[in-house]
Amino acid sequence: MSDLPLLLSTAIAWMCRAAALAAAVNALELLAIHGAWSDRGVWRAPLLASRWGVWRRLLNAPAFTVVLVAQLAIAVTLAAVPGTAAGCLAAATLAFSGWLAALRFRGNVNGGSDAMLFTVLGGLAVAQLPGVASVVHEGGVLYIAAQLTLSYVRAGIVKAKERSWWSGQALSAFLALPAYGVPAWVPRRLPDNQRLLQLASIGVIGFECLAPVAWLNPIACVALMAVAFTFHAATAALFGLNRFLLAWSAALPSLWYAVHRVA
Repeated sequence: MSDLPLLLSTAIAWMCRAAALAAAVNALELLAIHGAWSDRGVWRAPLLASRWGVWRRLLNAPAFTVVLVAQLAIAVTLAAVPGTAAGCLAAATLAFSGWLAALRFRGNVNGGSDAMLFTVLGGLAVAQLPGVASVVHEGGVLYIAAQLTLSYVRAGIVKAKERSWWSGQALSAFLALPAYGVPAWVPRRLPDNQRLLQLASIGVIGFECLAPVAWLNPIACVALMAVAFTFHAATAALFGLNRFLLAWSAALPSLWYAVHRVA
């Protein structure tokens, strides 16, 4: 298609802006809990520094504060100059700072959302490399789309193998966990709300397992992207999983390019 270069640059621009927002929020959240990883916190340097290796100078409390402030500034750069050499450097640097955070806390701070954001930033670094053929830029975006699709399919298959998901019991258990702080008005009790919870669970399984259809048809792609955004917005509202909404939203535009590239 003649408009593929425009679609590619547009997808990269939107992903850069969304990924920049996600990285900025991640930095702000870690700065907000500075006490937890200060020299008096549960993640204090004396307990973890033996695992940091050569990076320990960047990961003690004062230095890591500078890393997070720099992450905020670099996120602004990524949002401001997408599709450029500076954008490439910003994406790569943000991916590196995300890796540093995982090393600092001996694992992802927020599970799969941090891993997805790292994937998006890595793909965007490739998608903005200067002086390379456009097929390389396409590869970066299609890699993000493939990883996004696989993340849904894998989650759907895992749920589909569990009888508790088909019955609604698993969703009821998640909604009842005190750690998530789900609003009291949300239906969660079995058997009173079994039909509603069962339908919601089956809907999630279906949406996740059917994610590959987004590659086959633009209309199907738009529908799946809308359902995906609604799903992540709901999990953010109900469970407080705002990082998942931001990280997966940063990846979603890659699907729009993918369906036009392969269909």
